[in-house]
Amino acid sequence: MNEFTVSSPWDLAGADGLVAARTLFGEAVDHLAPFQSMETTLARLPCAVLRLCDRSFRITYLGPLDQIVAALQLQVWVKQLSWMGAITLPAEQFPTIAAQATVRAPHRLHGLPLHCAVPAQISALPVLIWHHPVAGQPALDLHFAKSQSEKFCRLIRSFSGGSVALTTAHT
Repeated sequence: MNEFTVSSPWDLAGADGLVAARTLFGEAVDHLAPFQSMETTLARLPCAVLRLCDRSFRITYLGPLDQIVAALQLQVWVKQLSWMGAITLPAEQFPTIAAQATVRAPHRLHGLPLHCAVPAQISALPVLIWHHPVAGQPALDLHFAKSQSEKFCRLIRSFSGGSVALTTAHT
């Protein structure tokens, strides 16, 4: 397999999903529309929070989020989905990725602002493209089915003539 690192973001959802997100990340999560995100910290570690729908969030966090959420004793689940992975690319790769991706209305990829995500397809492979800061620098997180990792890696490398180093510095 080509050299790259696949990370596993956390998904948080359930009847008390919004309550849990407010408790963990503050009232700012109320102001996020679906597919909008924010950067914050949790237990002094950086994390990014993407709102997927009313009570569902995707979170990049290197700590034990499941243990933190369990202590809240709410009707919510949190887990790293075994079938989903993410890779991080520098924001400079955005034009290359955007040229190969397709999205359906009302979503749009061109001009995607920082702190936003869009569901898309790249060569018929479903992917969530999330534009947000990673380690203080704009980046693209590409979320996809882990079973497609090798194929996805080959596609990304072929778009850039093999010059993309697919490693994550996920924070």
